[in-house]
Amino acid sequence: MIPLLIATCVNLTALGVMLPALPFYVTAHGAGPEVAAMIFSVFSAASLITSPLWGRLSDRIGRKPVMLISVACTCLSYIWLANADSLWELYASRAIAGATAGWLTASQAYIADITTPENRARGLGFLGATFGVAFTIGPAITVLAPVDLSQLAMISAGFTAVGFVLALILVKEPARHAAPARSRLDFGMFRAPVLVRLFAVYFCIYLSFTGLEGTFALWTRELFGYGQQEVGLYFVYIGLLVIAFQGGLVGPFVKRFGEARTALIGIVTLAIGLGTLPAASTPWLVALPLGLVVFGFSVFGPAVQSLMTRHAADDQKGAIMGVAQSFASAARIAGPAWAGYVFAGLGIHWPYIISGLLLAPVALAVLPLMRKNTIRAAP
Repeated sequence: MIPLLIATCVNLTALGVMLPALPFYVTAHGAGPEVAAMIFSVFSAASLITSPLWGRLSDRIGRKPVMLISVACTCLSYIWLANADSLWELYASRAIAGATAGWLTASQAYIADITTPENRARGLGFLGATFGVAFTIGPAITVLAPVDLSQLAMISAGFTAVGFVLALILVKEPARHAAPARSRLDFGMFRAPVLVRLFAVYFCIYLSFTGLEGTFALWTRELFGYGQQEVGLYFVYIGLLVIAFQGGLVGPFVKRFGEARTALIGIVTLAIGLGTLPAASTPWLVALPLGLVVFGFSVFGPAVQSLMTRHAADDQKGAIMGVAQSFASAARIAGPAWAGYVFAGLGIHWPYIISGLLLAPVALAVLPLMRKNTIRAAP
């Protein structure tokens, strides 16, 4: 698992470098906040289409080949971004990056291949912790190196190039995929009520979280006059929390409460964090509700992903993870879009208030899953 985590972390660091800066560079081209938030949506729109295809391909030809192909293409997208001099090129390069983000789907399927059902959430938690490491290092680079977008994009291209080399040399194909699998994308999964419910809940959580992700930089600018470096510090804080929560808490939480209860705890905490964020009147006070948001999102993801893989055959885990990524991508399209328009139309706090309220019925949707959960609380 360790070589995979290292290679994935390096690839994610490339994304972490760009996250704090992208909205500011979109507005620098004359776009409004609702358009700036859409820079995240275009990445996800492309990923929505391609994630199931990458997942299916990884079931057929193996995890490692998909990682190598997609990482190489992602590197090229960052090089294009570095040379973009118009608004449409910014969006087009991000669309290419989204379309070639199959390495993440393949990494999730890889973890499912090499872990037992009882330890799968813990393994996916370790994978999630790489997001924390990457989103600590990446934004820290943005803070410490006040350079323009083209230079940041080339830094990201460099990280993906290193990630390609690491995956090529260090990552070994899982035993279950040492030989090509005869797999196809089985749409019968949508006839399984539990999977449909999990996909729907997954979508709603990502819809709420990406609404915050797409507007947070603009929100801090309106409240505190912050720019990309100050926002980068918040992302470093988020990354450190993700490392702690997904690397250290997911396994014990699932062992103690079970996957479904862990997911419910995550949803409730996320709702509280989003709903109370508008009450933060100083930069320091933002840390508490933001911490609740990160905790909720961090424990929710691995628990639900693990539940999904329990309902997949060995040669369908990549397909399941690909479909889940498509639901997340659909939410990443809609989340920044609706939050950006609410931000501009109703007020800067309303995206978070609305998101917090909408998570109440989502929490209720998880309750029936607790009776089906196969990992029980420890005595």
